[in-house]
Amino acid sequence: PLVALPPGFSSSSVPMAADGESSQPDIIVGVISKLLTDLVARNDQLPLTPTQVTPFHSSKPPTISVKSYLEDRILKYAGCSEETFILALIYIDQVVQFNPDFVISSLNVHRLLITSIMLASKFFDDIYYNNAYYARVGGISNTEVNSLEMEMLRMISFSLFVQPDHYERYRGSLYSHLSEQRAPPPPPAVQVPQQAKRPACHADMSYGESVHDPMVV
Repeated sequence: PLVALPPGFSSSSVPMAADGESSQPDIIVGVISKLLTDLVARNDQLPLTPTQVTPFHSSKPPTISVKSYLEDRILKYAGCSEETFILALIYIDQVVQFNPDFVISSLNVHRLLITSIMLASKFFDDIYYNNAYYARVGGISNTEVNSLEMEMLRMISFSLFVQPDHYERYRGSLYSHLSEQRAPPPPPAVQVPQQAKRPACHADMSYGESVHDPMVV
């Protein structure tokens, strides 16, 4: 899966809507963009075979970054809820799980995002836009977004419903990543000088015992 719960993670550590934080989709969008950006950077090192090319693949990577595409386009203009973004991530994960040869990369991540967001919004949100609007937000044609919608539905076996416990696992995992991102950085390394060598003891002939250099403690 794209996100995984860390060992020992407890759902009690996930903030609830009452504290105002989980009701802000921009928080989750920031985590998702970081996860997908890191994933794409790794997967772009893998070779792409002709059999792996799908309707989601472009001939070259778009110039807009995943972060800007999510935050400056989809979040700004689509007006989706936090739940929609989490469901979209689950749908993208299902595409990979149901289609083992499919690899998320810079060639397909943007189309995956706008299509999964559109499907999730239609499924969950009370108010959503038509396909033509999502096409304009995503920077693709209406004909293409219609085609991609059917392609993603086929790739996830037309299964849009997500069990509540499955959804909560993803949500909890995203917030655990958020906690890691917000953790204070470790203190800078300090160069500790080596311990000074203790001078050799001098034999005091008058007392018959060793005395040490008084500067060494």
